[in-house]
Amino acid sequence: MQIRNLHSTPAIEKPIHEGKGKALSRKLFGTEDFASGLRYIAFTELPPGSSIGEHDHHDAREEVYAIQYGEGLLRIDGETRRVKAGDVILTKIGQSHGLENDSQETLGVFVFWAL
Repeated sequence: MQIRNLHSTPAIEKPIHEGKGKALSRKLFGTEDFASGLRYIAFTELPPGSSIGEHDHHDAREEVYAIQYGEGLLRIDGETRRVKAGDVILTKIGQSHGLENDSQETLGVFVFWAL
């Protein structure tokens, strides 16, 4: 049984996909933890004005963002939409996407990758 605690997992402060500013990212599970196509689960916090830079998924990876708190602007394949707490977003194979916190509050998002 593997249990990881979000609040006690160390956060790494870094730019993500050449985004603006630095995000706080907590990797909860990685490739080594899964026997299935699931590859990565992390929790990322974007301070005001920061972003996950736009990047593509041409490597046969799908990605899900589950916004826990805050709001921001999501871009998928050039289309921009406002997202907020409770939104769950799927980026499919071959799509590009990025997430920007254009608000005054921190944005918290779970990130899931699968092959």
